[in-house]
Amino acid sequence: MKKKGEPVTRISISLPPALLTLFDKVSASMGYTERSRAIQAAMRNFISEFQWSAAPESSGSAVILMIYNHEVGGLDEKITDIQHSFRQIVSSTLHIHLDETRCLAIIVARGSSVEIKKISEKLASLRGIMQLKVDYFEHSA
Repeated sequence: MKKKGEPVTRISISLPPALLTLFDKVSASMGYTERSRAIQAAMRNFISEFQWSAAPESSGSAVILMIYNHEVGGLDEKITDIQHSFRQIVSSTLHIHLDETRCLAIIVARGSSVEIKKISEKLASLRGIMQLKVDYFEHSA
């Protein structure tokens, strides 16, 4: 968020018209009245989503969202084993049955960004994981 009196830099970007139209529509539905504010929020989310995995070690919290095919033999047990091997950072888990074959697992982790990245990579490498997303939030001083 811009601090009072903080200078701003004006930029110019090129976008496909359909992308801009969709962005404006979604940002308006979210209550943004200024495109610049919506773009700033989108940039912060982009930075938050990707910067942590390449940055030096930090302390934070993460939500790991995972959709997987529970019919893949042994997958549930492997997921549980990985969670137990990272029990020092795994705070909570939630398991939701999406349909007859797919499940959504939500894992809340708190601790070292390095360890959060390791558990995410181990989970993502399992056969049967269809989608995995990590939202990481650095603990500020």
